[in-house]
Amino acid sequence: MAPYKGGCSCGSVRFELSTEPLWVLACHCHSCKKRTGSAYGISVMVETSGVKEFTGRTKSFRRRGDSGNDVQYEFCPNCGTTLRWFVEMIPGRQAFAGGALDDFDALVPIAEIYTDAAVPWARLGCDLSRPRAPDDEFRGAMIKRSSKTVP
Repeated sequence: MAPYKGGCSCGSVRFELSTEPLWVLACHCHSCKKRTGSAYGISVMVETSGVKEFTGRTKSFRRRGDSGNDVQYEFCPNCGTTLRWFVEMIPGRQAFAGGALDDFDALVPIAEIYTDAAVPWARLGCDLSRPRAPDDEFRGAMIKRSSKTVP
């Protein structure tokens, strides 16, 4: 279904992804709850080489994530929409906010993480789930599962 396109609420930042996501997941960590103002965040992970275009001015915010690793978020300084973030422990990849995609309906989360912090009514019931941060084995399982769901 590539390319994926999206942007912020006011339209001053736009992006296009030229590859399928490595994975789409629901994250129940406290950082994602703060970032979205909701019970969880939808993360669309891609290789940095899969970002075809990213235009517009953004501001950055760096914080220590629930995993203990630094995360740098980029958001629109006009409307405040979080667009993407970079996680220190997974170089060469970046996550895009699922809600920032134009066609959000096309996304199917295949996993959920930080389920120990999930509010009970917000669990999605994904077969792949972890109570805390994902490790390399879990990331590999998400990539494998995602490749089976992409036409």
